[in-house]
Amino acid sequence: MRSRTTVLIIIALLFATSASVANPAGEGDADRDYTCGGSCHGDPALSSPSDGTVTVSVDPLSFSGTATAVHVTASGMSLSGNRLLGVFLLSSTSGNDDHPEDHGWNILQDPNGGTHNYVEVVVPPSGSVTLTWVMLAPAQSGIQTLFTEIHHGSNPNSNNWAYSALTRGYTVDVQPVPENLPGFAFDWTPETRVTGDDSPTVVGTRNTTSVAVQWMLEGEWVPHDAEVTGEGDEWHAMLPATIGETRIQYQVTTSNGDFSIVQPWLTVATEPAAFDGEIWGARVQALAFGLLVMAFLLSLQARLSPWDGRPELDHTEEVEAAETPPEPPGLEPADDYWSRLVPSEENPGWLWDPVEEEWVADPNNPPEGGE
Repeated sequence: MRSRTTVLIIIALLFATSASVANPAGEGDADRDYTCGGSCHGDPALSSPSDGTVTVSVDPLSFSGTATAVHVTASGMSLSGNRLLGVFLLSSTSGNDDHPEDHGWNILQDPNGGTHNYVEVVVPPSGSVTLTWVMLAPAQSGIQTLFTEIHHGSNPNSNNWAYSALTRGYTVDVQPVPENLPGFAFDWTPETRVTGDDSPTVVGTRNTTSVAVQWMLEGEWVPHDAEVTGEGDEWHAMLPATIGETRIQYQVTTSNGDFSIVQPWLTVATEPAAFDGEIWGARVQALAFGLLVMAFLLSLQARLSPWDGRPELDHTEEVEAAETPPEPPGLEPADDYWSRLVPSEENPGWLWDPVEEEWVADPNNPPEGGE
């Protein structure tokens, strides 16, 4: 019997695994290969072609170690109710070692402010979205190829399948960097700031004698100049603090006596502020929560525990009092009743009741023949 139950459980798990070839809620930003490991939207062999259009814009010429922007525009997709879209930036489609960093690229920033090659975004009602990756070109010169792929759902989607589209390969000719070319430092990555933090943004550079920074809010057209201090390989740009859903973009221009290079636009990545509190406050709160749970368990135990073994209570007096009928309304006390009766000489042994107009036997002098 146990073996049969075990087999049924295994079969049910196998059916459940094979039936879920897509994840409508998404998997979150991450570093993923082309096939996604079967974890985010299922194997491509079980997916359907997307009805969307994907275009890629990238400079076909780049220098080793310099920043390059890759713009991906997706539009016209039939999306699911949450309008979620997953986008891959790849360097191959073999299903293994597809990450751009496997081919020498270094992702400075993804469209969501991180450093991943797979991101998820919510497509606006317009049905079109543009995502930008900023990467440092490989140190080794040569021809590099970049691909993009999109994954999304559909509504309705009875098979719960993912819909995917893979672009053609876009080639980038990576050439040796000219001597003394200013740019970002190879080990520099845009920092993440806490919401409300207005501390200077650190920019790491190489071969640079001066830096200029412009910033603007997302959706603006006219940039603003930022105050920049520093020298050598580290510079500090004063950018406004980000609050709520506000996003700030900034562009760095690295210069020296020979070159002036305008770098791609970057985004100030922000994260919620960490919990700020004292340890004793947290301990008191934990103690209060523990007492609340204990009180609930004690109340539950008192309600569900059996009555066996407890002494029985004698409720005889309460029952008898409940069974005793109440005195009828209007009934007079006995003293008042006997005091109103009038004796009669003509009828010895009888008392006259003037209220009820009737004769009542005198208990102290019963009529003749009475008891």
